[in-house]
Amino acid sequence: MSKSTRLDSKENESEHLPIYQHKAKLIQAVKDSTFLVVTGETGSGKTTQLPKYLHQAGLCKDGKIGITQPRRVAAITVAQRVAQEMQCNLGREVGYQVRFDDCTSPSTVVKYMTDGCLLREILADPVLSQYSVVVLDEVHERSLNTVTYKIDLFLVYLLQDILLGLLKKMFSNPAKTPKGRSIPLKVVVMSATLETDKLSAFLGGCPIFAIPGRAFPVTCTFGFAVGPKDIESTGYAKEVVKVALDVHTSEMAGDILVFLTGQSEIERACDLLYEKAESIDYRYDVQDQTVEGLLILPLYGSMPTDQQRQIFQPPPSGIRKLRPVVIDSGFVKQLNHNSRVGMDILEVVPISKSEAQQRAGRAGRTSAGKCFRIYTKEFWEKSMPEYTVPEIQRTSLTAVILTLKCLGVHDVIRFPYLDCPEERFILEALKQLYQYDAIDRRGRVTKLGELMVEFPLHPGLTRAVLKAASLGCEDLLLPVAAMLSVENIFIRPGHPEKQKEADKKHRALAAKSGSMNDFATLLSVFQSCKSSDRPSAWCKDNWIHWRALKSAFSVETQLREILLRLQQKKDFPVDTFDGNKSELFRRCLCTGYFTNVARRSVGKVFCTMDGHGSMVHFHPSSSLFDQEDELNWVIFHDVLVTSRVYIRTVCPIRYEWVKDLLPKLHEVDVYELSGVAREEVTDEEMIKWETREAVSTEDVMKKLEKRNNETTVSDARARYLQRKQQRQQNKAL
Repeated sequence: MSKSTRLDSKENESEHLPIYQHKAKLIQAVKDSTFLVVTGETGSGKTTQLPKYLHQAGLCKDGKIGITQPRRVAAITVAQRVAQEMQCNLGREVGYQVRFDDCTSPSTVVKYMTDGCLLREILADPVLSQYSVVVLDEVHERSLNTVTYKIDLFLVYLLQDILLGLLKKMFSNPAKTPKGRSIPLKVVVMSATLETDKLSAFLGGCPIFAIPGRAFPVTCTFGFAVGPKDIESTGYAKEVVKVALDVHTSEMAGDILVFLTGQSEIERACDLLYEKAESIDYRYDVQDQTVEGLLILPLYGSMPTDQQRQIFQPPPSGIRKLRPVVIDSGFVKQLNHNSRVGMDILEVVPISKSEAQQRAGRAGRTSAGKCFRIYTKEFWEKSMPEYTVPEIQRTSLTAVILTLKCLGVHDVIRFPYLDCPEERFILEALKQLYQYDAIDRRGRVTKLGELMVEFPLHPGLTRAVLKAASLGCEDLLLPVAAMLSVENIFIRPGHPEKQKEADKKHRALAAKSGSMNDFATLLSVFQSCKSSDRPSAWCKDNWIHWRALKSAFSVETQLREILLRLQQKKDFPVDTFDGNKSELFRRCLCTGYFTNVARRSVGKVFCTMDGHGSMVHFHPSSSLFDQEDELNWVIFHDVLVTSRVYIRTVCPIRYEWVKDLLPKLHEVDVYELSGVAREEVTDEEMIKWETREAVSTEDVMKKLEKRNNETTVSDARARYLQRKQQRQQNKAL
């Protein structure tokens, strides 16, 4: 098929989408309204066709049409599709921008991007003077995260709640064009859910344009593998593989799309599928004789862009690609604030019914399809909520609040959020920003805070990077920041013998770093692979994910470019340090991770020093696992909560390195930071915070000194050993 024939085919396909018959009315609705809510089911053509219609109608004459997507894969692939339909090269008239990948040019007039990219444009240009129309797509996703979703790390970005609030605040008065704009901005909000009335009310009662009908019907079937009692089981992954193979052998030709929760789970499922698929005899085992093979393609956010594109290429003739029919595991990885440890924790939780409908919709984009849900109808009814709780209401708001502050929003409590977060989360974010020196005691952004907001990283990690840069040792921290911004690089195979081999290689890599320090191990892996003549082979030999590490190389380059730009500023901080490289590295980490300090309590158990006093254990993946008895003070990157609380990516430190930093965890008045009078904060919130903040700085220091007293430590250990000996004697009896 020639290129022109394929383009004509795509154009004909678009004319059969439900949105096509409403084209003229939709264009007019956008022209007539400052804000417009557009709703339509998945597959109606909203994402690809509306920007194209607006371009054809001349709405890009005075500025670009910008379209946001909650995920980078969507931003890239939709831009590719629209570029094909508009018969232009990607990156010219139609382009995309995602974190660490900008495929646009001065001639770009239709630009797809993640929500975080638009937020960063607002930071530089609050009135969005380069745009005539902004389209916020997939608002039903309601996630704070908009980039490579690395969840072992608290990478928290801004999203549609904040974008909607900012756009409402800036452009809600159509009679008043903001200074710096020649024409009013048109804002279109698109959603596939039924929450359109809520969106319309938030945007001043703006019009709602409904696109009826899905392109093709989807038949959904419930399974038997996962019921309400299996909510914490991980067996769903193997069941998904089993169902995928059953579909492959028993259904007619067509692709299969499998939904799992993250990179490691996807990679393990692919390995298992490869293993099982080898035993298929296509002469006898497959019902549809036109199916001659299975092409298995993983897809997750941290994959390099060129590899993500492969999944959207047509497979060879006779080969079934693992894409729609849809197989739904019923689970997703989700960040939730865990009050037990006072941190955001990645948890595998059931998806909402709304999200399940979105997944099923992927099977009906081009023809009638099927969705196989491995969970029961009872699981659907009892374990799955109607809608996903917006991430802004269940996670840390530190990066959100810093960005709002840098945008000149001082009163972050009364900011017009679409879904208002609890006041305590806002107060907690202000407290953390003060601890990182990003804001002062009165809640005003510091010069350091203005530097920190430029980095697409958690503020604590950014703080460590900037400290290293001020000391001239950014080469130590930038690779670590990049490694912590992608999926876990260490492969942990399911086979016991292979697992032993992988563990041996990983221990050797830790030893090569020169010190038992998980952060240093990440640095060593980064440097060793980058200096290798055959990096992919090096990764295979050392049981390292080459895809993830390749992503880390790209991230490090982009972070370095941001830092080099900031270092050109006259007021960029410069500091000095007189000590060895290992201590310098760890002290820089302490600057950003002093909120994650733990001190050994008894045996191998550590206690966090953040006021929660959580009892934590080293995760088995740490190079320091089983060496806890030799350590007293550590910092850690994140936690994993199961029946125990595990700390991961651990680094030994000395108490004197954090002695002057720890009091800052307790000495702040959050009401002064908020800029809101005490009487304007609810009584309930006041009681919560006054109870938690009752300990004075002096009391904190006394407690820290007492805990660090050698006699006290020795007495505690003696009591622990005595109890341990007694338990052993009781067992013997």
